[in-house]
Amino acid sequence: MVKNLHSLIVQNPKFRKSLSLDKKTVKNRYKLMYQETFETSVPGTSAHVIYQSKSFLKNKTILDLGCGAGRLSLYAAKYAKFVAGVDYIDQAIDYGKKFAVLCSVKNVEFNVGDLDTYSKKKFDVILISEVLQHVNNPQATLFRCKKILNKHGFVIINIPSFDNFRGAVWLTLQKLFKLPMSLTDTFQISADQMYSIAKKAGFNVVKTVGISYDWAWAEWGINDIKRRVFLATTDARLERLADFQSMNEWLHSNLKFNKQFLEYLIEKGIVKKRPPFHILNIPTSNKKVKKYLDDSNSPINPYYCDAAPFNRMGAGAIYFLKNTN
Repeated sequence: MVKNLHSLIVQNPKFRKSLSLDKKTVKNRYKLMYQETFETSVPGTSAHVIYQSKSFLKNKTILDLGCGAGRLSLYAAKYAKFVAGVDYIDQAIDYGKKFAVLCSVKNVEFNVGDLDTYSKKKFDVILISEVLQHVNNPQATLFRCKKILNKHGFVIINIPSFDNFRGAVWLTLQKLFKLPMSLTDTFQISADQMYSIAKKAGFNVVKTVGISYDWAWAEWGINDIKRRVFLATTDARLERLADFQSMNEWLHSNLKFNKQFLEYLIEKGIVKKRPPFHILNIPTSNKKVKKYLDDSNSPINPYYCDAAPFNRMGAGAIYFLKNTN
């Protein structure tokens, strides 16, 4: 197991006790998750989102929908006039409030709730990071966002992407055998689907940035998919039919070519490395807290791409949706 991957794995067996994706069950999973880790997305993701978004946030009012423990909200607050972070997990909001005090960030508020909590307010920018794949209806969510968005405002969405090696393995197994590859994702939204639902909701996608290229092609992704296949196959009670050794050997046999492909994109400047940067003053000796809040220095997930079609080939993508009204 990759050392840096271990902190993302929820050890509590109750996390996988039920495979249901109903809202109550997913909410309970997140509560279990927050007992072990603040991380609900790949390390480096928040740093990518803020690095790509900072010019959109300057002196704006921001809603961070599904803010989790508040890292992205706190990052956005450095550039924004005001940030509201909202999440339906009360433990997450408690962490966000504590981190805001710790880092002396005053232009941010955190509340337990959802979009309805802010139905009578207007925002310049709505951040939806690692959330849209969890909602019951992504199209309806964008319609609701539009109602509280100021004229010519932006919705900035970060979601997983599957136009890559890891994604092809994931979706093939999930579609063929209905394997529960994720216990929190309701949808896997492709780039084409994202463009389509954005247009129907009254938005133009003005920019797409791919991220998480080492999760898509290199060791991080290989180890993640190995873990997911084992757990999903066991959950589906197919472990007696599965040849995990052959599967793992095949996955690793692709690693050399995958890395060559990624290295070529980096060498040609198609895929770029995000520079490290510090946003928050984090006055604590707690390594877990410091690691979470100082996301831009993670050794995982440093690469991004804004050039089509390669910007669709990371394990994640950031979409910038402009309100057409």
